[in-house]
Formats: sequence, structure tokens, C-alpha cells
Amino acid sequence: MDFFIDMTLLGLFIIGLTAFMGIITHGVAAKLFGRGNAKFFLNKSKGTQTGWRKVQRRP
Repeated sequence: MDFFIDMTLLGLFIIGLTAFMGIITHGVAAKLFGRGNAKFFLNKSKGTQTGWRKVQRRP
């Protein structure tokens, strides 16, 4: 019976550790690679569209 309890606890520990490491890795990667350039493409698109005429809605 002790074997099954130990295996269950080990399995829960490994699953929990894996999920926690995924969260940490995602946070670090977003901080290093994604957050600084969040509005780069939006600003580039707005810069391209300056001077364009607005589309008029027909009644």
C-alpha cells in the first residue's frame, strides 16, 4: 500500500513541477522577447496609413 501512495505523491509532484516550470518559462520568455515590441507593428501600420482617406459609410 505504501508503494501506491509513494507513486501517487511522486506523480503529483512531477506534474506540479512541470506545470510550475511552464509558467515560469513563459513569464521569462515574455519578459525577454515579447513585451518590448508589443506596439511595434501597430505603430508601423499607423505610420503607413497616415494620409489615407477614410472610408465613407453609405446610407
